Amino acid sequence: MARSLTDQQVLTATGRDELIRFAGGQPLKLYEGLDTVALQGITQSIFVADAGLIDRIPGQTRIPPALLDSLAHIDHYPWSGHTEQFAEEQFLQQQFPSRCDLYNFLLFAADFYRFNYTNDLSYNNTLATLVSRIGSWFGPAMTPLFKDTAVEFSVNDQTDTPEAQQERVKTFAPYLNWVAIFQQAGFLPASDHVIQQYYNNGKNIFATTHHSSFLQELGKYITYLDKYPYLREQQLHHLDSLQQTGFIDSTQKKQIITRYKPFTLLSSDDILSGCNNAVPLYTATDIKPYDCIPQNEYGLIPPASIQTVFKTVTDKISRKILPLTVTDIRIYKQKPGSNGLYPYQEQLALSRSAKLLSATLLLNNQLYKETIDEKEFESWIRPENFQFLNHYLEDQHDNRRFYFITPNRFTHYEPLPDTVFLALLTEQQATLLQSPYLFDRIKGCYNGSPGDYDYAVYPGDYFQLSSRLSKTQIDSFVAICQQHQVLPAGNTALLQATIREQNPAGYRAALSCSPACFDSQDNLYSLLTGTQRALQQMLPHNKLFFTQLPEHRNGTQQPSSGFMFNKQIYRVPASGEATDFSNEIVVKTINKALSGHGLPYRLYQVSDNSEVFNGHSYVLMKPAAAQALRSLSAEIFPVTGSSR
Repeated sequence: MARSLTDQQVLTATGRDELIRFAGGQPLKLYEGLDTVALQGITQSIFVADAGLIDRIPGQTRIPPALLDSLAHIDHYPWSGHTEQFAEEQFLQQQFPSRCDLYNFLLFAADFYRFNYTNDLSYNNTLATLVSRIGSWFGPAMTPLFKDTAVEFSVNDQTDTPEAQQERVKTFAPYLNWVAIFQQAGFLPASDHVIQQYYNNGKNIFATTHHSSFLQELGKYITYLDKYPYLREQQLHHLDSLQQTGFIDSTQKKQIITRYKPFTLLSSDDILSGCNNAVPLYTATDIKPYDCIPQNEYGLIPPASIQTVFKTVTDKISRKILPLTVTDIRIYKQKPGSNGLYPYQEQLALSRSAKLLSATLLLNNQLYKETIDEKEFESWIRPENFQFLNHYLEDQHDNRRFYFITPNRFTHYEPLPDTVFLALLTEQQATLLQSPYLFDRIKGCYNGSPGDYDYAVYPGDYFQLSSRLSKTQIDSFVAICQQHQVLPAGNTALLQATIREQNPAGYRAALSCSPACFDSQDNLYSLLTGTQRALQQMLPHNKLFFTQLPEHRNGTQQPSSGFMFNKQIYRVPASGEATDFSNEIVVKTINKALSGHGLPYRLYQVSDNSEVFNGHSYVLMKPAAAQALRSLSAEIFPVTGSSR
């Protein structure tokens, strides 16, 4: 390797000899005659185990085993949580000198020289000597790196053309010279052309590029090749474990193993295509024809597309995994507000998402609702929009869950994935599959995605039904609330499905679906406004209104304020500070006003809702309704307070 790099003018004879010394574990001449103390103050950062950085003297890129072991046992950030990565580093350490050891030795040295050789180093003789000596290692073939400049590829997916892609391939060609150099030197197998093939497709060239960043990318691939025997072994161990769980049988495992190709790990197609509990969704036929990726506008997915995708998914599951029959798929769209805008249009810059469309469907004659979560530049055919599948499993007391599984691209040179798999997994199987050696991330079909946590079920709760209300509990809750006019008496099945879709963690969360439930800040105006709105919901023809009075000061007495209801004044303690707001006294006063005018409703504080910042949740209902809900669950209302 050293000879080839010298012949290709990457290294000089001096650099060749130093590389040979490094590979043999011998002292480098780089440090001869340099002040030892001064040398300790000259370092560069090295990233270890994809976890954190450590400082090393230039040329000392090999991490001593004792140091690596000590880093692996640190139980705090950034070192904790990287067990697999440290195991891989320890595997590489046993292979020293591996190709990645030699490559990184040269690359870190070249980077150190590149960052320093044009600087005035007269203030530090040791540093100046070190930079000069490292510079003497490299020949003229390294000039593109040392005179590196950025090449910017501005690509718009909507306007890109084959001609522009081909032009980018030509522009990118000089960077591929590095692949040829290191392949000729033996750092890459002669038969491995994945990098060249990847960048011969102009669609893969779209970002700013430097010689330095490309060499770092090449180093990652060389490291992957050196790790490959270990990575393959880990995959095989995981296949053994999956067989023990029943996800695959021995025949299927043998067939999967035959799909290994040189220098590649098993893909999702290799593993899942023959499994009994996984069905494919093909991009070309099952996804792309029905997709609608939003750009500033939402709610444009054709209803027929949603219906077709839901039908396709359930049909595939029914043919291979378990019997499902979907019927009566109906699509609904929110109406714009009085200002003509949809909710997302008022906060588009922040949310970049919307939930304007929803669907109801009968799955094996049970009604489910699905709110379609749209995100800008993303497909709507995502796991969170198929929650009804897992709700159905919960209702059947099935301890498995459906997951979306997308390919794990181990090197990013693998072909772009064109198949998503929908797999039915036990908790143990899901844990095994979500591994850096199989699939880095698998996502259960539940609400919740990065940046959007409305009504989410988190991965740790996929199999824990105690974390949310069951269908039976929701049905009982709805029956009581409809009986006492807390919820509208319309379509009971739809109301049950609507609440279920929101994954309420308890009855107080389910109560938020009542039109008479509201959140209020801890001040009189907010509470009166919410109460008035709830009263109008319960009594649309109500002519009685709350009006806040200006603050009243009575000499040296405590400031007080109040409100007027049906021309009668009610006084309550006032405070400008939310922490001093006596919501219990205010609620009692509001209830006194309601009772005094013959209204059957009372205001109740709902148990603390952590989502209400600096405030509380309240509901307006009849006392008999409150008593019935207390009988259902004591957690709905606070133990003390306004619920009497």
